Amino acid sequence: MFSPVVHRYIFLFGICILGGAMLFGMAPTSIPQAILVGNWLLEGNFKEKLRALKSNKIFWVLTSVFFIHLLGLLTTTNLEAGLNDIRVKLPLVLFPLVFFSTKVIDKKELNLLLNLFIIGILINSFWCIYYYYSHTLIDLRKVSRFMSHIRFGLFINMGICTLVYFIRERKKTIYRIVFVMIIVYLLWFMLNFGLVTGIVLFSLISIAFVFYLIVKQNVKVKLIGFSTLMALVFAGYCFLNSEWKKNSFIDTSINNQPKEKSLSGRNYYPVGLNKQTENGFYLAYNIQYDEIYKVWPELSKKNILQSDERENPLIWTLLRYMTSKGLTKDSFGLSQLSKSDIESIEKGITNYNYADASPLRIRVKGFMSEYQDYKSGANPSGNTMLMRFEFWKAAIYIIKRNVWLGVGTGDAQTAFNKAYYRTQTNLTHEWRLRSHNQFLAITVSFGIVGLIVFIFSIIYPIFVLRRKLDELYFAFIFIAIISFITEDTLESLTGASFFAYFNSLLLWLAYEKKEFSKSDNL
Repeated sequence: MFSPVVHRYIFLFGICILGGAMLFGMAPTSIPQAILVGNWLLEGNFKEKLRALKSNKIFWVLTSVFFIHLLGLLTTTNLEAGLNDIRVKLPLVLFPLVFFSTKVIDKKELNLLLNLFIIGILINSFWCIYYYYSHTLIDLRKVSRFMSHIRFGLFINMGICTLVYFIRERKKTIYRIVFVMIIVYLLWFMLNFGLVTGIVLFSLISIAFVFYLIVKQNVKVKLIGFSTLMALVFAGYCFLNSEWKKNSFIDTSINNQPKEKSLSGRNYYPVGLNKQTENGFYLAYNIQYDEIYKVWPELSKKNILQSDERENPLIWTLLRYMTSKGLTKDSFGLSQLSKSDIESIEKGITNYNYADASPLRIRVKGFMSEYQDYKSGANPSGNTMLMRFEFWKAAIYIIKRNVWLGVGTGDAQTAFNKAYYRTQTNLTHEWRLRSHNQFLAITVSFGIVGLIVFIFSIIYPIFVLRRKLDELYFAFIFIAIISFITEDTLESLTGASFFAYFNSLLLWLAYEKKEFSKSDNL
């Protein structure tokens, strides 16, 4: 329709804008993709494009995951959900289709789209900071406005890897200083806003990167490097082990013994079977609700029967907070609370040790405490990490009954609903979600056969193009695979677009390098 030059500019506009826009929701992610596909169709030259794709094994392997979703429609009992799943997975076929039938971009164009990706991350993070302080959020997980905090941590880590790639590529000192400053800022952001998954992912990437650098050195440097790396890993283990021991010990003092009556002479409520603890003190011991209901209005304007600022029952937060201080849950215990303690309880802080702790430390200690509660039979509903154990149990239950071909495209949620009912999960209905593990998600829908296709689509391109792939690709695929363990990344448009965009882009560049070297050797 237009001249080749105009189509080229439209193509470059689409891929560059998408690099930054995919961080801002469904519409900004979808529109650039529509531009790319529309431009590809209007450009014509279909014979040449199909000829290029026909013999391209990488293209067919990459798109195989999309085609098994199409085949899965043949057995679906929920066509509407199945078609929606196909819509979400469209990036898995559209990006390989457009990239592998288009003239490859050069280094300058690649750097432009990567820079826009970094800018997108920075703008998103600035908006998160503004939203946090303008809305005085208590739950830090709500700070990420355009995607889940877990997925934003994934994007940030890809951004950090891109910045490291720039540092190794650029020679000017000023550029390197700027890139290092951005990395430091992004690390501060993840630490300050408690993006635990992002921090864990960054730690794993760092270990892998240092290991890679050490392997390339001489024997003496290797020995020093590996020793230092092992020492750092051991230090991390010691920290986590120390935190675990602090959270799992049981206080043996008289303050942690069940009493019969409060100082006011009222009987304490029966202990029951609840073995939850806070700082080693049993939550169920020494509770006198009548005294709490009578005295609390003298200390706070908040109704004890309503919710705290984190939307949890205020009475539950109060009991946990008082337990963490080793107090009896009665009028005397309430009299021991300071004004700052009352403010912390109103904010939804469940342990006095969390009042001044960093967001990251709170998340780590909170997870450990909640995991112990979960092992004691507590309901994990609403806990980001603990719910995954229930998701994975349900997924395995489904897989065992649909081993080879799965339940089909669109039937996954129905299968999960049945699994939760049959396994008598503690999860409330609003939290009875899908697997949150991409490998399990594929296996649930398409069985072992689908899982093999999915894994092959990842491994085969790496094996074939291993000598031409940049370090940035290996960083990306490492991030993607880790995300597949804790997230069903491809089950949302943002996640599918992120994976398909970078996977297709970086493999496309490597494929063209290989083809060029072949023609150069002829």
